[in-house]
Amino acid sequence: MTMKEARDIKQLGDVEEALRFLKIGSKVIQEFTPGLLCLLKEMMKFSRMVSAMAPVSPLLPSRFHIAELNNLAVLNQMLHQVVVSAKQRFRLKLRIIATGIKITSGYLLTRIHRVLDRRSSTEHEWEEIVNAGQDFQQLTTESVESFRNLMGALPSGLASQLAENLRMRPSTPSLPTTSGGPA
Repeated sequence: MTMKEARDIKQLGDVEEALRFLKIGSKVIQEFTPGLLCLLKEMMKFSRMVSAMAPVSPLLPSRFHIAELNNLAVLNQMLHQVVVSAKQRFRLKLRIIATGIKITSGYLLTRIHRVLDRRSSTEHEWEEIVNAGQDFQQLTTESVESFRNLMGALPSGLASQLAENLRMRPSTPSLPTTSGGPA
């Protein structure tokens, strides 16, 4: 949302305020990404303990703007056909989502820092940021949907243990660094 708001404010003529929104968006991405990657890692561990799982749908390439994510979703669709069990498809999807989040975070941070450093108001650059923000949101939505699937498949004791593990979060994966600024 912050990326879209920043672009809308820029279009109204307040570039300084729009840049401030981009800085906020950058900080949110930097803080949110490691937690989301930790969630996916924990979900991967617990998915091995599930005896049965609801069918899993692959990511749809048409929902992504960044070319690398589109290609990743195509790969997910192809491998989805090769993998047999719902548990394997679930873990595949988690890996694809995690890879997509890393790609999108790096992409967004690089572009945001580029715009901030140059104080750019080029519409194309701002549109790229908004589109990448939408991709990040789509991956977040897929993560939440996958989490719901997993919680529905886990016995209550394991669901409680997963919730406890997520509260504790002993180690957080590092965020990809960018050459355009601090990560």
